[in-house]
Amino acid sequence: MIARRCLMVGLAAGLASYSSAVFGQAADTAKLGEELMALEKASWGYMKDKNLDGMRGYLADDGLLISADGTRYDKREVLALMPDLRLDSLTIEPTYAVRMLTPDVATLLYRVTYTSAVKGGKPETVKVLSSSVYVRRNNKWWSVLYQETPTK
Repeated sequence: MIARRCLMVGLAAGLASYSSAVFGQAADTAKLGEELMALEKASWGYMKDKNLDGMRGYLADDGLLISADGTRYDKREVLALMPDLRLDSLTIEPTYAVRMLTPDVATLLYRVTYTSAVKGGKPETVKVLSSSVYVRRNNKWWSVLYQETPTK
């Protein structure tokens, strides 16, 4: 009987500890999602405003961007493209998801529609599912991978 009570008390304590950790992690994940979405929106602003310094401070040196058409850009190529890029419109859907892969790696998923043109070309509107991978280095979140998947 005493062994059974000890087992029940142990299970209850373990469950309470687990549930507290899960709820705490959910709150941390929600806060992280807000932080990463703010960084993501800022990066779109850097593109629109041609803010090279802002983009330098956002993209990791080993960062990679993959556009909806499959074109790949490293950090140097993104910075070189920015002066010739025109971002005419941008709509980020209000819902998004964040997944913590480790305490220092997270993925942000969201939908965005934007119209852009390069070097005076014809503006093109695309709807995409965006995924961004962030890594925390020296207590700062850096974008290491941005990838677009076209949607309808």
